[in-house]
Parts: sequence; structure tokens; C-alpha cells
Amino acid sequence: MSHLFTVADQEPIDLDQIANALREEIDQLPPGSPLLKATPLASQTGVQEFLVVVRGNEEPHIHPEGDLIVNVLEGGGYFELPSTSSRAEAPEGSVVVIPKDVCHAYFNLSESDSVLLATFSPINSKADCPTCE
Repeated sequence: MSHLFTVADQEPIDLDQIANALREEIDQLPPGSPLLKATPLASQTGVQEFLVVVRGNEEPHIHPEGDLIVNVLEGGGYFELPSTSSRAEAPEGSVVVIPKDVCHAYFNLSESDSVLLATFSPINSKADCPTCE
């Protein structure tokens, strides 16, 4: 399946090409490193999008300034929500909203990588992303 990302009046971005480059970066990580990579795609008034490739899982963290909306393009897994002792299933094709200040971590369950389109609103809410306590 081909994935394109387009902001009105701009050229489409080939997400598959970017995901493959992120996979190659993950392949080069030293042992023991978190197996994920992300790259910014675009910014508009109030939002910013990133493409994220996850081979393993994230560390639990929060976004104190804004909400996170995740579209699972490939793979699948779940978001662990330690503060509520629950999880949000995130199979391929799903959309998950993580409100600001909610502790979360994505866990890939796919045999291959998960590819996520992450939208932060408001913009710059990813800049300060502390771990959960």
C-alpha cells in the first residue's frame, strides 16, 4: 500500500520512502537503544505532523502542552496508559487520541515495524516531553 501525505497547495510527500529511511536509521542504532525514529513532515497553524517508525516500544512520557493524534498506517500495537492502568488498542488503520498530560507509551506488536503518523496540537507540544513519574 502506498502512503502519501499532502498539505493543501504543497507537493505530496511519499511516506513509504521516508519510513524506509527511518528503518535504515533504526538498523544502525547501537544495541540497547530504543528502536524508534521520527521525522517532522509539516507544520501548520496550531499543528505539527511527524512520521514515526517503531520497532520496539517507547518509554512512558507525557506531552504537557497539547494533544497527540496517532494514525497507525502500518503494523499495529497498543498504547500503554500507566496512569490509568489501562491500554488503548492501536491496530493498523486505527486512530488514537492521547489528551495532553496523559502518560503513554506505544508498543509495537507487529512482526515488522509500526509506522505512525503523529499529529501534535498545539504545535511544539513535543518539544518538552518529560518521562512519567
